[in-house]
Amino acid sequence: MLNLRSKHITKFGSPLSRALYFVSDQEGLVQMDIDLELAKMYARGVRITPELKSVVKNNVKQRKTEYHNKVDQAGIPDKIKNLLLITEKAQVEQYARKIVLAEYDLFMLIHNCSQIHFTHRSKFRQYVPDHLRISDTDTKEMKTNNPKRFFKKMDSGLLERRYIHVHLFESGPEWHCFYFSHQDIAPAETNHWKYGCHLHYVSHLWPKLKKRWIWDEFNKRSTEISGSFHIKFEPFEFSNLAENYLNNGSEPPPWALNFDLRFANGCGSIPLPVAHLATRGAWITETSLRHEPA
Repeated sequence: MLNLRSKHITKFGSPLSRALYFVSDQEGLVQMDIDLELAKMYARGVRITPELKSVVKNNVKQRKTEYHNKVDQAGIPDKIKNLLLITEKAQVEQYARKIVLAEYDLFMLIHNCSQIHFTHRSKFRQYVPDHLRISDTDTKEMKTNNPKRFFKKMDSGLLERRYIHVHLFESGPEWHCFYFSHQDIAPAETNHWKYGCHLHYVSHLWPKLKKRWIWDEFNKRSTEISGSFHIKFEPFEFSNLAENYLNNGSEPPPWALNFDLRFANGCGSIPLPVAHLATRGAWITETSLRHEPA
């Protein structure tokens, strides 16, 4: 199997039994996809040769290219494109009250912003309580087939840490900033905003806000940006198949092969990791092939 410890991806365990993948960029998704393909072949008794690895790698990259071409052709949804075209703050406020943005709308803007002559940069900050940080001892327990404590600590860390996801789009003097935390996309009954899931939006139309100050502000655990507009937001939702898989490992989830077009109809039917990475900066998944026939 491949060595999957790099700046792109970290893997704990083996997909032949139980593995946890942490992916931080597109290259990591490619490596994860290759690793899972080779693990499936190995489980079926296929001899893994350098030539076979090369074939699998080329196939994965081809699927990635086809997927990206499809997203290129889809362009940018009008409702988020129109938001960027408004030239008065008062009109932005009125528009923001009416629209609902899906996380796929944000992904499509990230992927295709060059089509309207914008550049994009993102910032993903995580603040993890010290007692929940993964230590060398935790990693050793995982390696010695004692993963129970490791996964329990990992689950607690995911619940208690604070994430902030920031996306800045720039074109000359114009700039637009979208950001949201996990608290912002909590269910309606626990959300701090009365209308439920939302993201925040500010732009160059805010005369007292400077782009550089906002960008630096997100280096702090607590971010105070006054005057941002709330926009109703529809976060990614995963299929019941994926949820059932995570619960009992009964069959591979539809997103196991990251760039498979069969599961990307309309670039929105199921949130593929490629979109999740673009909007949130990380992909974490648990997978197992132990139920597949040898």
